[in-house]
This record gives sequence, structure tokens and C-alpha cells, in this order.
Amino acid sequence: MVKSIVIPHDETRPPRLQEMADIGAFQEAVGGWLEIIEVPGMGATIYVNEAAHREFVPLNTRAMALAWLYAVDPMRHPLLFGDVVLSGDGNDGDVPEELVRDVLEATTFFIDVRAHAGRLWRETRAQFGTVFEAAVWCMLLTRSARPGVQFRIRPRVLSSN
Repeated sequence: MVKSIVIPHDETRPPRLQEMADIGAFQEAVGGWLEIIEVPGMGATIYVNEAAHREFVPLNTRAMALAWLYAVDPMRHPLLFGDVVLSGDGNDGDVPEELVRDVLEATTFFIDVRAHAGRLWRETRAQFGTVFEAAVWCMLLTRSARPGVQFRIRPRVLSSN
């Protein structure tokens, strides 16, 4: 069993943690044959329905925001259609715990900034309710900043005590 995150394209349906028993479970989750996209910066593999774009399945903007944030070359797979499964690197690893935390557990996300060659991260006061919203804004800020300025997303998880 592989612990994975399913991100539905329908934003009214929340992402969920799901155990995948075999390749058929991945195919069922995405609704068809698999296209596999490795995203090493995320430590994850993305599984999508390889025919979804031809079948006019809606975009999965939440999965796209995460993939673009962590991808070395986001334009290699610029659009993700339909329901998406995130799993670990390779074909048989669990989804990284950091992704589980960010997608399913964290309640607030902040964007921090660091100047070129700087050591200290500074809070921007930008605050978001989902990792998906924070990812989009982090990318927009990165594209609009001077070269060398870095941004990161910092999650906050409420303790269960």
C-alpha cells in the first residue's frame, strides 16, 4: 500500500489521503491511463489521466500550483487536467510527510523573503488559508522581484493539545 494524496480538480472537493494498493487504484483515482510526472523538488511523483486534456476534463489548478512551485522547469508540464494523485519519488514510495502536512494539516501559510546572499528570512505578512493559494502568490512574487531575491512558504499547524 502506497500512501498518496488525491487532489480533485473540483475545488469544492477537498484533497484526501488515500492508500493505493496497486496500479489499478492509481488509474481509478485519476479516471484512466496514467501519465507519470516526476517532480524531484517536491520529492513526489504526480499521476494524471493521460487523456484528460483530450477529453476536456477541467484544469486542476491546485495541483498545478504545487507542481509549478517545486518544478525545476514548470513549463515542461504546464497544465494538469482532472484529478491528480501525489505519491513519493519513484513508483512505490509514500507521499512525503511535508506534503501531507501542507496539503491536509496546516491551517495557515506565510510567505517569507530573503535578499540576495542574505542569511535571514523575513516575514512578508502575506498570509493564506491553503498551500495552493500561497504557492500561486509565492510564484507571482518570485517573478516580480529583482534577481536573487528568494521566497518560501512557511506553514503553521495548530497543535492538537
